[in-house]
Amino acid sequence: MFLTTRKDIKEIIDAAEKYQNIGIVGCASCASICLTGGSAQVVEMEQSLKKEGKNITFTISIDEPCDMRVLKEDMRFVEDNLENTDAIVVLSCGTGVQTISGLIKKKVIAGTNSKYIAKTEHIGEYSPLCRGCDECRLNFTGGVCTITLCPKGLLNGPCEGHNGIKCEVDEEANCIFMTSYANMKNFGEEENIVRIFSPRDHSIKTIKKNI
Repeated sequence: MFLTTRKDIKEIIDAAEKYQNIGIVGCASCASICLTGGSAQVVEMEQSLKKEGKNITFTISIDEPCDMRVLKEDMRFVEDNLENTDAIVVLSCGTGVQTISGLIKKKVIAGTNSKYIAKTEHIGEYSPLCRGCDECRLNFTGGVCTITLCPKGLLNGPCEGHNGIKCEVDEEANCIFMTSYANMKNFGEEENIVRIFSPRDHSIKTIKKNI
């Protein structure tokens, strides 16, 4: 799941200052689980904008606004309202915001901040597990991502600051390399602890359009 958090309403109002007629799009997928873009948050946003004197032209929750196919299908329900809409507030991750911006040639205002790919523990409690780096090493690290879970993003073993258990940067957290080694030992793969990973290839950040 892609974790999002709510933007300060003042930032949204500031971005919408020049626009009177506003539509609101929510995300019924990840943002709904995060309580940042579900139906209830769409209603809250509508009320907040109305207090600022804005005219709300439509509200809609889309299953996956990041999927152009779903977006095109669902936006047909409000296409008659789009002509009189000056701007659209989108309560989804940045991918959804940009997908809508690419489809609808209107001002699009992000209503959330995108954080990271996370595991859901409970509603409101999430654990970062993946940065989407495109160089997954989980097969050789005991199934844990040191790039994400080490505050220093280290690849080849812990820093000198750990005390054998706890992280130097976050003293409440265990050093992820200790967890990694414990998992390897449990799987009989201790030899992977001496595996040396080559430096990360940042050229892959030039994202390919087709896979």
